[in-house]
Amino acid sequence: MNRVALNRRRFLKLVGASALSYPFLRSVPSYASGDGATSGPGPYLVLLFTACGCVRYQWGATVPGQTATPTGTMDVVTSPLSFRPTLSAFASAGPAGADLSKYVNVLDGLQVKGAGGGSHEAGMAALWTGATVSSNNTIASASIDQVIAPLLATQLQINKPQSNVALMAQSSADYPQRSVQTRMLYDSTGSWVDPYLTPSAALSALFPNASGSSSASSGPDRTAYIRQKVAIQVNADLTAVQKRLCTEDRTQLQNVQALYNQVLAQLAASAAAAASCSPPSIGDAGASNSSSSSSGAATDPFPIYAQAMENILAMTLACDLTRVASLQFSHALSPVTHTWLSTTAAPQQETHHMYSHNGASWIGSFGNDFYNTAGYNGVTPSQYPQQLINIEQWYAQHVASLAYTLSQITSGSGHLLDQTVMCWGSELVQGNIHNHDDTPFVLIGGGAGKLKTGGQVVQFPMSVLGNSAQNNMIGTRFQNDLLVTLAEKVMGVDIGGTFGNPNYCTGPITEILA
Repeated sequence: MNRVALNRRRFLKLVGASALSYPFLRSVPSYASGDGATSGPGPYLVLLFTACGCVRYQWGATVPGQTATPTGTMDVVTSPLSFRPTLSAFASAGPAGADLSKYVNVLDGLQVKGAGGGSHEAGMAALWTGATVSSNNTIASASIDQVIAPLLATQLQINKPQSNVALMAQSSADYPQRSVQTRMLYDSTGSWVDPYLTPSAALSALFPNASGSSSASSGPDRTAYIRQKVAIQVNADLTAVQKRLCTEDRTQLQNVQALYNQVLAQLAASAAAAASCSPPSIGDAGASNSSSSSSGAATDPFPIYAQAMENILAMTLACDLTRVASLQFSHALSPVTHTWLSTTAAPQQETHHMYSHNGASWIGSFGNDFYNTAGYNGVTPSQYPQQLINIEQWYAQHVASLAYTLSQITSGSGHLLDQTVMCWGSELVQGNIHNHDDTPFVLIGGGAGKLKTGGQVVQFPMSVLGNSAQNNMIGTRFQNDLLVTLAEKVMGVDIGGTFGNPNYCTGPITEILA
């Protein structure tokens, strides 16, 4: 038994940890001791997914003085980072409007080459596997998270209670089937990895002694009663323990306790919302979202699930239950109707997928700037529905909110955002083109000192061929190199220098490394 394990056991005994409070206290001694690092444990890897690509001229960050998409050389632009509207949430995140710009690396021009000719399904299958997708959208490769997690244990002797935590914020409109559309993670045999689909399931599995779940429960009233009683006891235990902690550990525990109470409140709200709607079939996907409760509020629990899953993810990292996690918002071809975003000027009446098919069907002639409206071959901004822009901004706000939450949880001499790298991607570039040539990727966090901070845009050169419905942009760098970089240079495991299809690998992306 090593010294850290002995210290943790002695620590928990001294502070009077109970079976209920233990999950929340598990990480405190490792944070206090640094877990072998001067700035706290880590790194942590989080994969994030949102559907249907983006409106390209609204997404990313500007490059001062740029007049055209780079076609011959790479542009790396650092401070000041000026976000376009979709990503502007990172400049004013959380209730305090914190500027998280310095933790953001925007990557332009990475092609998901394994997705081939262009489809939602192929993009979903290739996104985190880097594999070449077959004609029937199947693969025989593991996703990067499933490769990194066991290697942390075997190569670096980092053993955590959960090897890998996969979460999904699911809408009542989402397709219930396990398929290439609904699953983004794959094990070593190429089989789908199932995420936790509800906050209740995730909380019960990850924090079983503190979730208040009961297999003997026969109805929602009993479950709610048990959860309430357990929550009261957990909070009492955690409050009592805090008196015996140093200032840094007490702050850490208070942050996790606040997240726990937020999740409980969100579970109650989502249960009330879910009670009035039922999952539709694929044929009428999205229909339930257009219905409302008697108060006029949308019945889909998706927005509540999204926030709850973010908080559960933050709790999981704060308690050091795993070093590898993921959060998937809806799925490819997202059938969610975002009714809660409706305004008089932009009512949400169609699914995200349907809105994503509005706009340009090609990019423009060679030499035009893909990242500005002039590059859309005469397609004006008004041809992109405001509803789609609002949806994409809503997702960006959620990602920025998660980053802000991590920034408020102390970790040694820094905080969890310093120790984490969140990699955010999608299955397409643009819905109406179904292309993968410039798939949007954003990295958020310091990666335990492995990633550059200060905020930057990295643009890889592309060939803009013009006036072709698909594959009219040819990226010269593939996302396989990003996945290799995350595994070997950030997480510190040896995967042999390539990942997915080795023909798509040229080496680590040094421009993002500290």
